[in-house]
Amino acid sequence: MEKIVKQLAELSTYIPQSDRQNLAISNANIGWQIDHSLRVMNQVITALLSSNPTEYKPKFNWRKSFIFFTKKIPRGKVRAPKGVLPTEEITESSLISSVEQANKNIVLLANCNPNHFFVHPFFGQVNVRDTFVFMEVHTEHHLKIIRDICR
Repeated sequence: MEKIVKQLAELSTYIPQSDRQNLAISNANIGWQIDHSLRVMNQVITALLSSNPTEYKPKFNWRKSFIFFTKKIPRGKVRAPKGVLPTEEITESSLISSVEQANKNIVLLANCNPNHFFVHPFFGQVNVRDTFVFMEVHTEHHLKIIRDICR
């Protein structure tokens, strides 16, 4: 949980630069990277909290194992699902609000049944412990892009 909280704090520091872009790195600007990271985090936690922990069925998934082992998501290999794409204008105030919501959601996640889960399009069912790993890896992926844009 500590790493996610630190990542959220780092994401917050880039909000004033949300319009900054470097097309050699990404077609999306910093605001999009932040918004997407926060949408994923907030939607994943919401889905996880609404799941029935008795329905969790662990199953080996080589993609998940590879990503979790390497702690890296390859750039440009996967497109974000429509549900986690920005649907309205990204503003500093909307990003700040999303960060605040994510911080609240992280606390809820830390205190829920370990068998609550969400269904990832490539990884299948992901329980609470693995959700923390997924969010750390996913958020770090976008933080690396943001850092590269800022160079």
